[in-house]
Amino acid sequence: MAAENDEVGIAKYYIDKLLDDCLINLEAKEYQFYLTGSTNFRFQIYPEYKANRLGTPKPKHLSAMREYLMTNHNAIMSDGCEADDLMGVNQDKVGRYTTIVSLDKDMLMIPGWHYSWHIEGGPADKRWVREAKLQYVDELQGLKWFYTQMLTGDSSDNIKGVTGIGKVRAEKMLNGDLTANEMFNIVRDAYSNDDAMEMNAQVLWIWQEMNDIWEWPFEIQKDI
Repeated sequence: MAAENDEVGIAKYYIDKLLDDCLINLEAKEYQFYLTGSTNFRFQIYPEYKANRLGTPKPKHLSAMREYLMTNHNAIMSDGCEADDLMGVNQDKVGRYTTIVSLDKDMLMIPGWHYSWHIEGGPADKRWVREAKLQYVDELQGLKWFYTQMLTGDSSDNIKGVTGIGKVRAEKMLNGDLTANEMFNIVRDAYSNDDAMEMNAQVLWIWQEMNDIWEWPFEIQKDI
């Protein structure tokens, strides 16, 4: 039991250290943690959402760390959505006052400032490094990332994209200064199945306001 307590203490230390490092690097004065709760509307839309993670062991002290974040850092638990959605809702889309801090590239569909911290891993002879990065995403850049994911899918969440389209091909298809409508039409033509497109869009889309479920553009009629 003592050993486990030591491990929990070390985990808490690294959470606090990472937080301090991010606040210093961003010259930030305030922060807010968000955690994903037990309910998520995406499972109703697509029951196989994240089904590929079933049986995968969770981090040993995940429960203790979630409790620590709520008790010591006033973390907010999502209800019916994900922590990603709450970050998207609370992001300043003009990019003046907030920065989303995350390693998850999915968040890059949200306009505004984004920061990912330095990480590295792998064995000594095959060490990989991803440097810390601060970047600004405008509205069209965010949409392009969303539509890229619509084409490729997201294997980490068990979301299938368009058969035969990987990252390289998707980037070529959406290359250039495209408008929102042009990107939409490229993706819709690639799907050729409005039901599949709608399901993936609703699951992949990260809220930018509360209950911001993806819907068809009002000027476009879904095939029935």
